[in-house]
Amino acid sequence: MARESTVGWRALAAFVLGSAFGSREARALPPAPELMAKLGQYAARFERQRTHASYAIEGRLELLEADGSPGSAKELWGHVEADGAAARLTVIRYLEDGKDKTEEGIREAREAAEKKKNKSHELKLPILAEEQARYIFDEAEIDPGDASRIRITFVPKERQEDTVEGSAWVDSVSGAPISAGFKLSRTSFFVDYVHFSVEFGALTALGPAVSKVNVEGKGGILFFRKRFRAVATLSEYSILP
Repeated sequence: MARESTVGWRALAAFVLGSAFGSREARALPPAPELMAKLGQYAARFERQRTHASYAIEGRLELLEADGSPGSAKELWGHVEADGAAARLTVIRYLEDGKDKTEEGIREAREAAEKKKNKSHELKLPILAEEQARYIFDEAEIDPGDASRIRITFVPKERQEDTVEGSAWVDSVSGAPISAGFKLSRTSFFVDYVHFSVEFGALTALGPAVSKVNVEGKGGILFFRKRFRAVATLSEYSILP
């Protein structure tokens, strides 16, 4: 897959901006310590999903024309298999503009896995207990129809390549996110922006898991700027003991 697709498929890391329609503003105060503790506990289970969750993945990446209309498209069907120590993507089918490029997709997925081994920075959930001190959290909204649903915002105290900023709707009872939206705090020189929205709609033994990810971004070199958008759905989860 091309550079844009590599960015597009990097959707797991973590957070859809919940709809603010009908919700009421909360005071701009930090979330209660009890809530932050619950969020940290959920985040620890989420991290375990990285190496213990197997699932089916289906995705589509589009490079957009200057006017925003769809350009070339790439589609992928695959399965992520976890063995308790790592997770590996098996490409089942891969298309570029409708043409079967499965063998190429298999090769590029293998190359991407090798590059990932050498990455020094990996995005982690801001709500992880060990990450929370790097961020400023605020309780932004409470759902008027369900007071247990709270939207929190998060901004890094110092923007780094491995930090994000945005907001998430969370369940204050379970400490699990419902949906969230965020952007990378710092991008590489050739990337203008990358925005993510994530839904946590899959139920697993380790708590809610990612069910859908949308990514939009823009990048390129000099006058050759490309916009892209990608969507991935994750399903059929199974969790190792």
